Amino acid sequence: MVKPRSSSARPSKDAATDKPRIRRIGSLVSQLISRRGYAQVSANETLQQIIVAEVGEQLGTGFQVGNLRHGVLHVYVSDSVTMQELNFRKRGILKRMQRELPDNKIKDLRFRIQS
Repeated sequence: MVKPRSSSARPSKDAATDKPRIRRIGSLVSQLISRRGYAQVSANETLQQIIVAEVGEQLGTGFQVGNLRHGVLHVYVSDSVTMQELNFRKRGILKRMQRELPDNKIKDLRFRIQS
């Protein structure tokens, strides 16, 4: 009886390849932050604060920042009156976001009523 060859049964050429890789603590922490979504929460809070600074505290409680996809930031609002007011101020909000966070590359805002 002939045993089939296995690619994992080959002996390693170097004993150093069998050792676990040593990684920097900074890369481990950044990987953990991205896996758990902590960076997204922090970014959403920053975007929320920018919008509140632009429109004021009165309108600031009526919306929640969603995801950023393909340069379009989705914002979920509580009612149609808030959505209409944010649409009126959309250009100013967008300019302020682009000025304060140029790395995000936000091109447009979409407002939707949250159900």
